[in-house]
Amino acid sequence: MEISFLGGAREVGRSAYLLEGSKKVLLDCGIKLGETEEYPLIDRRTAKGLDEVILSHAHLDHSGFLAALYSMGYGGKVFLTKPTRDLIQVLLADYLRINKEESAYAMKDVEKLLKHSEIEEYETPFKQNLFYNAGHILGAAMPLVKMNGHKILYTGDLNTRSSRLLEGATTGIECDTLVIESTYGGRKDRHISSKEAGQALVDSIKHTFAEGGKVLIPTFAIGRGQEILFTLESYLRSGGLEHAPVYLDGMINKVLRIYRHNAIYLKKEIQHRILTSDEDPFKSKHFLVPTTKDRHDVLGEEKAIILATSGMLNGGPVLLYLEALAPEKHNKIIIVGFQAEGSRGRKLLEGKKEIELEEGKIVEVKMRVEEARFTAHSDSQELVQFAKALKGLKQVFVVHGEEEKPFELAEQIEDAWKGRVEAIVPKNGESIRL
Repeated sequence: MEISFLGGAREVGRSAYLLEGSKKVLLDCGIKLGETEEYPLIDRRTAKGLDEVILSHAHLDHSGFLAALYSMGYGGKVFLTKPTRDLIQVLLADYLRINKEESAYAMKDVEKLLKHSEIEEYETPFKQNLFYNAGHILGAAMPLVKMNGHKILYTGDLNTRSSRLLEGATTGIECDTLVIESTYGGRKDRHISSKEAGQALVDSIKHTFAEGGKVLIPTFAIGRGQEILFTLESYLRSGGLEHAPVYLDGMINKVLRIYRHNAIYLKKEIQHRILTSDEDPFKSKHFLVPTTKDRHDVLGEEKAIILATSGMLNGGPVLLYLEALAPEKHNKIIIVGFQAEGSRGRKLLEGKKEIELEEGKIVEVKMRVEEARFTAHSDSQELVQFAKALKGLKQVFVVHGEEEKPFELAEQIEDAWKGRVEAIVPKNGESIRL
């Protein structure tokens, strides 16, 4: 049996891993967003030869190239959870709208993908496979694939901590081989608690309001956006943050509705609030939507918190706000998620004072730039603990990490297993026998 790394090895983006034994199973099929888009190393022959495709979760770095498989001749099923299916329907349509000219597929391919999607529940066997809760975003799953008498567990993106909305990932699973992400796998990567992150965010907002500024939070439509919103809603409801309008712009609104429709996948306390009280957190009086095309209703506010997509400032309405707010030093932009190399968000964090927007427009950045340490990924300590708690583990492949992070995580896992388990950092294009 063999595993091939077609993307997502020694990088964050375009995750795609091919298992070949008694059948050919592809785990994820994403795109890599940055200055230029990159796709997995999949040709027409590979796509046509697949027996199954399994999707861990909806984020584009894991799902964004799926529809291209159908344009290349794949005719089989994609196995996923119901929230993932609902989310990719919105995400891929939005991605196509923004990248119509350059995309590797068309809307008809997305429709084929949705038609061939098969919904599976956590811990319910399908085709000798199993999904476990990954804790990362709504519907995120860790696939366990059984093939040739071998059990391979793929984490996708993993969060073992519970958040305001979701329970943490399932642990203590039995497997022979682990394919694990390393986004925050570096030895020095340690996350603060969500409570500390929330308080720091609110303190930063208060400081900006005191200076007469507005706060822009570029957010990923799925996961981080909802976590930030629920944090703000909690502080506004309790009086911990003075009343201010929270504007939601871009895809985050559609995704919020999907979260509410899939409330059964959220924490019990959130389900309870939706069903039994007048305090439905998804219908907060503090959440508003812009009513004008040029957003002058939002920009005309004395103070406001603006959550807009996209999270890495690759496109979307966030660029309109950046252009309007960046020249004023009393405004603030708070970066809340992972920023890929080459993205506008990364450039801001690196201290760039001029940012190029779409169509070559340059904006001077005088506004304050801060980073809020919210995350939907486990840190290195939590990743090592997850790997150490697995039963029967023999081999580990460390993927989905930049620079030294996958290597540092591999060393930490081998140390935790006292050398009884080999941890490998593969390269894209490499095939390894299990």
